[in-house]
Amino acid sequence: MTSDSGLASQDTDYTKDIQEVLDELHQMQQTPRLVTNPDELEALEREIRRRTDRLGSLLVGSHLQQALDSTALQAEQKRLARHWPKPLKNDGKVKVWVRTAQGLAVPVWVTYYRRQGPRRAGKRYAGLYAGLVVLGIYDRCTPALAAEVSLFAAMLGSLAEAQDVLANRGVELDTKTIRLIASRYAARARLEQQIESTAFADSVSGRRVVISSDGGRLRLRETKRAPRPRKGAGAILGHGANPRC
Repeated sequence: MTSDSGLASQDTDYTKDIQEVLDELHQMQQTPRLVTNPDELEALEREIRRRTDRLGSLLVGSHLQQALDSTALQAEQKRLARHWPKPLKNDGKVKVWVRTAQGLAVPVWVTYYRRQGPRRAGKRYAGLYAGLVVLGIYDRCTPALAAEVSLFAAMLGSLAEAQDVLANRGVELDTKTIRLIASRYAARARLEQQIESTAFADSVSGRRVVISSDGGRLRLRETKRAPRPRKGAGAILGHGANPRC
């Protein structure tokens, strides 16, 4: 559990780090670097990108922390904890590292809710970072990063290729983590589709509707001749009629 002073110092650290990167970028602007060959230009681009990626991640972390501490999001966290299938209790704020779309992990303080009751076999029950769930942060990745990782995992030929492409963009992940992020992202997408389909209204007014056919057999009604009557007394008796005596 942390105090308000701890959160204040965390925000101060973000402010200090952000200003440090801004000063570095300002220094690069004031003193242009002369490049004379492709290798030097590539090195310059990579250095600038590294600094801007760090700046972007720090800004995301700062905004994320402010959102988690806001009154509105605190209320949403409590509401989610109340409606959780198992009873939860507030276990205080803990430090969690969240990876941003720029590929860098930033620390945030978020309330941790854990299950009530005694521990089973000395192990703590899996809890809930309600604030991260409300913001769509799963597997310690922002929604933008999870979407990008899942896209490359599905689009490229292998997880190794996806790993290489992400590494070139500054996102260092192993193939096991990429598989985990992509599979859980797909599972959440399927669940959301199922929820939307069950909540579909009777009216289609204002909606775009697609009607398709699977190309199966089509049953047609055709006029057919009536069956011929069966001849003989046995046939008549078989249908329940009374013969003449």
